[in-house]
Amino acid sequence: MIWIHRLVTDRGFIEAFWSRLKEKREKDPSVSQEAVFEELNEEYREVFGEDRFPSFDAFRKCRERNYSKQVP
Repeated sequence: MIWIHRLVTDRGFIEAFWSRLKEKREKDPSVSQEAVFEELNEEYREVFGEDRFPSFDAFRKCRERNYSKQVP
């Protein structure tokens, strides 16, 4: 399980997402981004009783916003 405190912030969730996706795809290249998102969101839900993001699409938009901020 990812350290749950990483999942609380947008940046932490995104970093955990990329880390978990890489780990999963090393074992099974067909693992989808959405499946990894659902797995992390479920871990968050188990601890806090609610979803971190309401959907994969909402997470994807947040991820795009955060990456666009990093571009100079």
